[in-house]
Amino acid sequence: MTVSPELVASLAPAATLVGVVMTFGILSILWKENPFYRLCEHIFVGTTAAQMIVSTFANTIKPRLMGDMLTNGQWWQIIPIAVGIMIYFQPMPSMRWLSRIPMSLWIGYAAGMNLTVRTAMPLYAQTRATMIDLFITTESGFDFIASLNNIIFFAAFVLTMIYFFFSFEKLSLYQPVLRVARWFMMIAFGAAFGTTVMSRVSLFLGRLNFLFVDWLGIL
Repeated sequence: MTVSPELVASLAPAATLVGVVMTFGILSILWKENPFYRLCEHIFVGTTAAQMIVSTFANTIKPRLMGDMLTNGQWWQIIPIAVGIMIYFQPMPSMRWLSRIPMSLWIGYAAGMNLTVRTAMPLYAQTRATMIDLFITTESGFDFIASLNNIIFFAAFVLTMIYFFFSFEKLSLYQPVLRVARWFMMIAFGAAFGTTVMSRVSLFLGRLNFLFVDWLGIL
């Protein structure tokens, strides 16, 4: 089913108005917890869940039914489809136990992956990333900035490892080393926190752009 451009254009003002109401509803949490915010939150969560269900059926279940199963005869795929559908018995108290089957399979699979491949590969990549040249030379000669960057990176790595090495007593001799290691970690944590804050600010700027450009049209 295709939607005509004329219908989309006619519904655009209503869609913009709904977006404005939802935006103000979500931002009202900055004032305090209120029923308007909770209403918009529930609408957002419900529509997101509904969209995911429709998207999953259209992009996963339907192609498997029409393509792999009906065309290619791979009827064994009805098993994972049936197991996945069991998750939707969660709201039914008498049938809720069925939803625990796919949940247990997914959690077990994710735990196995995280404890093996997804743990070993990043650890290997991070270990390999610390094996760098401390002194960088290029065709034009010695690269001071790149060398200084690698030296600082290597020093931060070694000092942080020493900070978490508990096989020896932390004597007073090592206190300056541990203090520098804490500085490096605080800088890393601050950079990570700053990145998180900036991502939230980016979302907020997107909402402001929607309000001032799409709704009010003053920018």
